[in-house]
Amino acid sequence: MKITVASICKQGGREYNQDFVAGTVLENEACLVVCDGLGSYVGSEVASRLCATKIIDAFEKTHAQSHDRAFLPETVQSYVLSAHNYVADYKENNPEIKSSCTTVACFVTDGNTSVMSHIGDTRIYLFRKGKLVFQTRDHSLSQVAVEMGQISLRDIRTHKDQNKLTRVLGNDYYIEPDCEVTHDALAAGDAIILCTDGFWEYVFEEEMEQDIADSATPEEALIRMETRLLSRVNKFNDNYSAIVAFVSKN
Repeated sequence: MKITVASICKQGGREYNQDFVAGTVLENEACLVVCDGLGSYVGSEVASRLCATKIIDAFEKTHAQSHDRAFLPETVQSYVLSAHNYVADYKENNPEIKSSCTTVACFVTDGNTSVMSHIGDTRIYLFRKGKLVFQTRDHSLSQVAVEMGQISLRDIRTHKDQNKLTRVLGNDYYIEPDCEVTHDALAAGDAIILCTDGFWEYVFEEEMEQDIADSATPEEALIRMETRLLSRVNKFNDNYSAIVAFVSKN
């Protein structure tokens, strides 16, 4: 079994790109991270970069020291905590970006167990046998509206509070990421997508399923999805980023 990955990280119609993607893959093992710095806070492009790179660094160091421990849920949670502390320390020494913060989505797998940890509205999707079987729950006021029965999950994309987050990384206080674990081994045909709201806002889940099914590689699937996105955005669209991972036989 082998994991192959493609990614994009685009500025869109904004003055700066505050998204950041990072990852490390070794055959059937992977640590993938997508972060989205909050656009209204100065320096959030720094927060997103520091967060993503710190998680990858923490994973690689742990993997080198203790292979099995690197994939434990509590260890994955510690990667995110270390990233939060790293961002907080950096902000303390650079007060000009004291308000900066970021979302984070982290997918870690050894092929048998997969751990999905996230803060904010950067999403993780898991597809099996061509169908979406899991997606993370946004930390946003729009997600609260869904849970109160005021809107449908699909309506988050156009809801007035879609960009108002209830949880971020790098803030003055730390709230643990949501953490989901699946012990179902990855299999050929599975796919994983991590993406910011600037991406999923314009690409619907059923379209992700279709583009995965129609593509031989993650690069091809990502091109199809970005084509959909670009046909729908205006010139002021948000930064958009995504990692698409395909699972195949060796």
